[in-house]
This record gives sequence, structure tokens and C-alpha cells, in this order.
Amino acid sequence: MPLATDDQAGRVPDLPAFPAAPVGPVAPVAPAAHRRGRAATVLLGIVAMLVAAVGLAAPARSSEWTVLCTGYDACAKAGYFNAGYKEHASTSYWSQSTGHNCTNYVAYRLVTNGLPNKRPIQLTGNAYRWGSAFASQTDDAPAVGSVAWWGTAFSGTGHIAYVEKVVSANQILVSEDNWGGDFRWRSITRSGGLWPAGFIHLADQGPKVAAPADYPTYRPVTPTRIVDTRSSLGAAGPLAAGSDTSILVGGRAGLPKTAVGAVVVNVTAVRPQAAGWMLTYPSGTSPAASSTLNYDAGSTVANQAVVGVGSDGRIRLKVSQRTDVLVDVVGWYPAFGNLSTTTPTRILDTRSGLGAPTGRLVPGGRIDLAVTGSDVVPAAGVDSVLLNVTAARPTKDGNLAVWPTGTTMPNSSSLNFSTGSSVSGLVVAKVGSNGRVSIRTSAATDVVADVVGWYPSGTDYEGLTPARLLDTRNGTGAASAGALAAGSVQRLKVTGRGGVPTTGVKAVVLTVVVTGPQQPGYLTAYPSGTSRPTTSNINYVAGQTIANTAVVTPSADGYVDLYVFASTQVVADVQGYLSR
Repeated sequence: MPLATDDQAGRVPDLPAFPAAPVGPVAPVAPAAHRRGRAATVLLGIVAMLVAAVGLAAPARSSEWTVLCTGYDACAKAGYFNAGYKEHASTSYWSQSTGHNCTNYVAYRLVTNGLPNKRPIQLTGNAYRWGSAFASQTDDAPAVGSVAWWGTAFSGTGHIAYVEKVVSANQILVSEDNWGGDFRWRSITRSGGLWPAGFIHLADQGPKVAAPADYPTYRPVTPTRIVDTRSSLGAAGPLAAGSDTSILVGGRAGLPKTAVGAVVVNVTAVRPQAAGWMLTYPSGTSPAASSTLNYDAGSTVANQAVVGVGSDGRIRLKVSQRTDVLVDVVGWYPAFGNLSTTTPTRILDTRSGLGAPTGRLVPGGRIDLAVTGSDVVPAAGVDSVLLNVTAARPTKDGNLAVWPTGTTMPNSSSLNFSTGSSVSGLVVAKVGSNGRVSIRTSAATDVVADVVGWYPSGTDYEGLTPARLLDTRNGTGAASAGALAAGSVQRLKVTGRGGVPTTGVKAVVLTVVVTGPQQPGYLTAYPSGTSRPTTSNINYVAGQTIANTAVVTPSADGYVDLYVFASTQVVADVQGYLSR
């Protein structure tokens, strides 16, 4: 959901009237354990004293899990047993390679727990395949006897371990045997950055322990650039026409290495060579006939995207025409959390008659679009859907409004467009009557909508009928009417307004619109009272009306700040909020 991009001062080079902004050196993102710094050193010192006292093997390097012991005999002496695997390691279980091998060890433990020594038909290949092979039996609730699974976060072949003890919802002890390594026990904490991507329940020996109530929620991070092809950060560029690039997000920008279900990014196309499109989608899936943003030759266009993360900790980015690309991470959702992401799936295209009659929507025209009951969104229990909405080939400047069917059409816009240019935007739309959302246009245009995810009912996201919180043109939400001055900050009250409660709000989802700027510039939305991040939500040029969605954490007193580089009118509508 949140923020767009740009250089250290939020600028994109080569836009008219922007001062030159050379690309400076990019500091690498330190691994989570290194960021813990002194605290990690103190912790390791304590562990070392405990090791000396009880005779355990010392922990491995600080970037690893906490190793409790290594080796069959050393572990047994310290009270950490291998359930007889030492004597049976030369036997193959579930047709796995014998000896020091994580899959053979786990298969042995499952066989000793009562499963037959016959490999399940759906299980093929290396450890990284286990989670998808047993998808219906995999969740984020550890249990003694369950299989801890990490996908390919730490090696190309993946890794699994056997859960020996569930200390709490946030800590487990596992035993494992490693290909080319040795037998170990480890202690793993949810906050350590190496929590399993899931737990596979095949022969549990104890009850599941559910994840903490506050775990499956949106996790904002300080907006951080992970890709800038202009400086070869994350990928060398410009990206070639038709290229499909793998982007590592796990373990970067404050995200853990594992158990990331979806990442919230702002993607920007900078100076494309020709008109085209960009698609972001989960690693490990096939690209869909969809787009995240559309761009014209020479333009700079940003959009936010919520993208499912593959088991390898990556997303993919495909472009149809040569362009430089920026990717900023602004937040994430844990795996097995409240947000269900999908490979972008088209449910509306007026050009072909998908989801509505064929032909441009006329000015004032409306579509009541069915969004639930499809292959990717269930028929019931859905609060809101995440739609990437595109206005294609509009005949005049205008806007699209999206709102729950059966409620009054709001005085707000979800997407603004210009004559002849295709524009996309992410909309978090509350589902209305009969599982539908309504879409209305102010000017003739084709309309395309792709589902990228959905929120279940009764979770931490509450969708709202869009409500206007700020309009500097008439003074709504501002001290007075009038364009914001260049370099100014508008402090905007967001809690207790438009259906947002006064307390317990973790983040608000806003559609922010810039209209009538006299010079090129950018807008940044961020928590009031904090340092302004070096990214932007919207980049604009003179005379342009442009919108983007931002998820922003309000300050303790319920405000967010909107900074503008160049003078412009600003409008902000609330789409919903995330509760604590």
C-alpha cells in the first residue's frame, strides 16, 4: 500500500526545473543480526557463559539461529537427543538421501511418529518443495512434531527441521540434520528474522500454538530503496524491453528473511524509451496478462503495489519497454496473515467485454463489478479487495471513483487520468452488496481492473466508503483554502474522521491527489512529527492532476504530514484503516 520513490531528496533527475541530483553511493542493508549490534554482542556473551557452564557447543556466527549443540554425541551429552537417528542414518526414509540430510532426518522422525515409510505421492525433490507439496497442512502455528519449513530462504535446495518444543508462540526448539554438515539443535525466535516460512502438520505430537494476536498485521518500515537501475542498486539498468527481473526482498529494508507473505512497494518507471507497462508479481508464479503501472515515453510514473513474496524471498518485475526502474519497500505482511495475495488476475476489461459490456464507459457511466466468488476471491467472508485499476485510452481528462456497491457514491476519486494516457492505481475497495464494488468515470474511458489480494472480514483491516479529509481548494481539513506553498508541510488530522476511530489505529489508507501544480515536484506522506523519509508518494509536472495510494502510520495524536516540493493543491481521501 504505501509510498512512491526517488533520490536522496525525493527527486527524479531530468524532470524539467529540477536541480541536478547526482546518484550518490548506496549503503548496503546490513543483515538483521548485524543491525542488532551491541545488543547481539551482549547476548552472545551470555550464551557463551552458559555454554561454558553446561558444556554445549558454542553458537555459530551471529547471523545464524542460536545453536544449542552440534553433533550426535555432544548433543546427547547435553541432553538434546536425536531419537535414534544416529543408529538409523544409513537407512533411507521416504526415499531421501541417507546420512546427514535434513529431509531424511525429518522423514525418519515422522515415520517413528507413526507414518508409513513410503514417500507421499505429492512430495518430490528437495526440501524447498515440502511447503507447496503439503500446502493444505501448512500454517504459522507450530506444534511439537510438526515440520519447520524455510523454502529456499537459505539455500537453493531449501531446509526443514523437526519441532522438538514450542516454548511460546514466539519461540521454538528444533532438531535438524544438515546436508554436508552435522546434527544440531537450535532455538529460534519469531523476532530473530529467521522464523520458518511455515509449519507442516503431518504427525503432530502436541497441540498447535497459534501465532500472537498482533502478528498477522501490516508491518510498516522506514521507506527504503532496494532497486535503482540508474546506479545498479538491486539490478543493472535500464531494464531491457521484455525483460523479467528477480528482486530479493527477504532480509532487506528491515524485512525478515523468511515468513514474509507480501511486500508493499512503490515502483517507478523513469524515462521509459517508449510507451509500455510494468508488472510486479510473486516469484515462482507465471506473469499474468496484467500490469502494475502504465507509462509513456520519457515520463516518470509511480504506483504502489502489494506483491506476494515467493518461497525464495523474491518478487519479479517485468517491463514491456526499456526503462529505468526504482523500487522502494514501505511495509510487509507476514505469511499466513490477514492479507491474502494473488497473482494479478484480471476481472474487468471493457475493451474485451470481460466483467462488463464491451466499449468505453461513457461520462457518468457506472459499473457494478462482481469481485467475490471468483477463482481467487471467495464468495463470502471478504471485507475488502485490492484492485489495480487502469483507465485506458481516456478521451478527456477525468477521474474514476470506486466505492462499495449499495452505498452513496462518495465525493472522492480513486484514480485521476489525462487525455490519451493509460494510468493505473492501487485501490483498496470495501466490498458492498452482492459482493460488488461500483466504478464511475467522469470522462469516457476504457476501464481495466486486476485483483491482487483481499482482506477477510473481522481482521485488522477495516474498509470504508471513501471520505474526503483534505481539499486545499476549499479549505477542507486545512487552516485555510489555497495551494500549499513550495517546501511546506500540511499537518492532516486522520483519526476520528471519515469513519476512522480516534484510537487503536495502526495506519490509514489514503488516496492522495495533486492538482494544479505550477512547477514539477513531489509529495511525501509520513507520520507527523517524524523525520521526512527520502522517498515520495507522487511525482508531478506542471499542470498535472495525479493520484496515488499511501498507507501512513499516524502520530500519537492522530496526524500525518504531507510535504510538497513545489506549490500545488492537494486532496486526500481515506479508503480504510488498519487497527492495532
